[in-house]
Amino acid sequence: MTQKPENIFCLARADLDAAGFLRGGPVDLAALLALPHYFIPRPEAEDDPIYKQVIPYQVFCCGEDIFVFRRGGGVGEQRLSGRLSIGIGGHVNDRDSEDGVMTPAAFEQALLRERREELVLTGPVTTTFLGLINDDSDAVGRVHLGAVFLCRVDKENHLALGDEEDLHFEGWWSPREVERQPEGFEKWSLLALGLLCRNVARGARPT
Repeated sequence: MTQKPENIFCLARADLDAAGFLRGGPVDLAALLALPHYFIPRPEAEDDPIYKQVIPYQVFCCGEDIFVFRRGGGVGEQRLSGRLSIGIGGHVNDRDSEDGVMTPAAFEQALLRERREELVLTGPVTTTFLGLINDDSDAVGRVHLGAVFLCRVDKENHLALGDEEDLHFEGWWSPREVERQPEGFEKWSLLALGLLCRNVARGARPT
């Protein structure tokens, strides 16, 4: 029996551009999710730059240090295999919506679902939406849009990788250590690090 393709939450590039969401700067998450949205079979979405798949990209920090891991060969996005990353993320789909509508509450639940699938957490997490990362320089970036969240834990041993994904813990790194090895990281990690540092400098607060 053929498995039904996953229908991925997408926004139209033209709508994002018209609203100014692809130009950088502060972003209101509710305004982003209020745009017309679409649930497109994943095989189609991966090759159609008319749409952007919106991915919650969660960066975990303890104090000033950042949780770093490496994606193995068994990850869903093969184009990122072997890369270092600071972002836990995954696709949002129609099953995450509220009767076909992607509300802020539904998007938050999708974020938490991804977190549960990839991590083991034994302590509290404080979550702050930082903004968007967009990179049209390669095939992966052209069809994805990252919604970056800073997730703070109070102790390093309160966070570990789960068993469902082929991810491998590399350590808790300072921002400077990440910056020293740009060639090893996926592009989104470097963009998210820049967004993180700018927001921390401005005194980002939980949302």
